[in-house]
Amino acid sequence: MTRPRRRPAAILVRAAAALVGYAAAALLIGFSFPLALLLRAVTFPFDRDRMVASRAVRFLGELLIRCYPLWRVSVEGTVPASGSYVVVPNHRSMVDALAIACLPRETKWVGKVEAFRVPWLGWAFSLVGYIPVLRGDRDSGSAALARARGYLARGVPVGLFAEGTRSRDGTLRPFKPGPFKLAIDAGVPLVPVAIAGAGTAMPADQPWIAPSRIRVRILPALPTAGLGAADVDRLRESTFQLLEAELQAMEAEGAGAAAPPPAVEPKSR
Repeated sequence: MTRPRRRPAAILVRAAAALVGYAAAALLIGFSFPLALLLRAVTFPFDRDRMVASRAVRFLGELLIRCYPLWRVSVEGTVPASGSYVVVPNHRSMVDALAIACLPRETKWVGKVEAFRVPWLGWAFSLVGYIPVLRGDRDSGSAALARARGYLARGVPVGLFAEGTRSRDGTLRPFKPGPFKLAIDAGVPLVPVAIAGAGTAMPADQPWIAPSRIRVRILPALPTAGLGAADVDRLRESTFQLLEAELQAMEAEGAGAAAPPPAVEPKSR
């Protein structure tokens, strides 16, 4: 009777890949806060919206996702070259937070308050002007949207994950109305962004890091001029359908296929 093959080499490779990824992330996170603090102190007199510090922290995130050997990242499409807009990406993995760092223009992100409480990285988020929000708290949500409107009024793009939290099963979760109300109230375009492959790179609630081709596809901006409060739900639903169809198309194209080949396991003797 043939004994089942054991896969210790595969387990070791996955563990080593995760260790390298976490070590690189820890190094950049450790560097993010002092860098943001220094740049904020130097640019405080003339950089009201903290764009210099924000750009530096975003560069660290982009550096991590682009240089990690198991991932291949590509960005398709473009954002408006000037003026403000609201970015709405889908959310399947923690890797999405790195993928959005590859967008071509500086963006201020709204995120859950727990992320801002993480030592070093959360402090860096606060220093660069990202916006914390306490989920389920109406006052916190109103304050976050007010800060976001201030950025938009000054020509700074703002981004929100419309699902509010990561999808655990890969399906697109229902969208929250906040991003769509924000775009309509400010009279700025809405820019949907489809991210495919991030869920393969690091599935939700799992510690493993896997080879993946990560694609960030920027869809054409949706105008909101002339829309009002009564149009929020319609814009939310149409954006949901647009992103859902785009993600299905990207997956059909093999968006989540592993880019680098996995390590070859030695044959058992």
